[in-house]
Amino acid sequence: MLIDSSHRWWLRVTIFLFLVSAAAYVPYHLYGSVHGPRGSSWPGLAYGVASLILMIYAGLIGVRRKVRVLNLGRAASWLRGHIWLGTLSYPLAIFHAGFRFGGTLAVWLIVLFTIVLVTGIFGLVVQHLVPRFMTVQVQVETMYEQISLYVARLHEEAVRVVTEVCGALEGAPAVDEKAKGKKPVALEGSEPLKRFYVTELGTFLEDGRGRLGNVASRTAVFSQMKTLLPPTLHATLTQLEDLCEERRQLAVQVRLHRWLHGWLIIHLPAAVALLILTVVHAVASLYY
Repeated sequence: MLIDSSHRWWLRVTIFLFLVSAAAYVPYHLYGSVHGPRGSSWPGLAYGVASLILMIYAGLIGVRRKVRVLNLGRAASWLRGHIWLGTLSYPLAIFHAGFRFGGTLAVWLIVLFTIVLVTGIFGLVVQHLVPRFMTVQVQVETMYEQISLYVARLHEEAVRVVTEVCGALEGAPAVDEKAKGKKPVALEGSEPLKRFYVTELGTFLEDGRGRLGNVASRTAVFSQMKTLLPPTLHATLTQLEDLCEERRQLAVQVRLHRWLHGWLIIHLPAAVALLILTVVHAVASLYY
């Protein structure tokens, strides 16, 4: 989700609640107790309960996504609340602890909480930057789930183009049915192109890795290939270079997609663990 003008109300409410909480904490910290602020004191419990409620609300966004048949409000509103109220729960937890984290459980709680907060902020930053970067870097964009099929088509097209001038390619993907019945004949001077496909081009079209994924390096490689091939094959080289550019853009899209969603691998498990340990902490505090 992008942080735009629709977040202003949430931002103002969050800042207001934070300032009120911070203002109330100052006299509590200075004069509330001779032993200093404690989580077991009434103000400490109030901060703890408020933080827990906001954490549970932030965590319920997952439930809201699963139970879509119920009218639980707009997804965008839930997500804004998840961002801002979830962020507000962090300083409230700090106020609850009085800036002291002596026990093992308390240390783990603050560590997990910090991980959840940092990964969440990282996710927001990535969601702002990646779509803009993708617009500039990726003109050949397709659905992420269809990329493997797109890559296979690119590879098949490259095999067809190379086979037409270099003859059969051992171990290459099958070409279309119409071309299967024809016996390809290698043209004179095409051997460097065949060797280039076998040693580098084919591998790049499969996994998107290597120097052909760098625009400057690829340009240099294809310029060198032009010196090794007769002019009649330069048009074939241009076709192959275009296919390499499409493959490069697909590889960029895969990397950006991983950046866009990879942070959730840490954020979600840490958030679940935080909620569980927080409940354990709250229950344990009632008995000990």
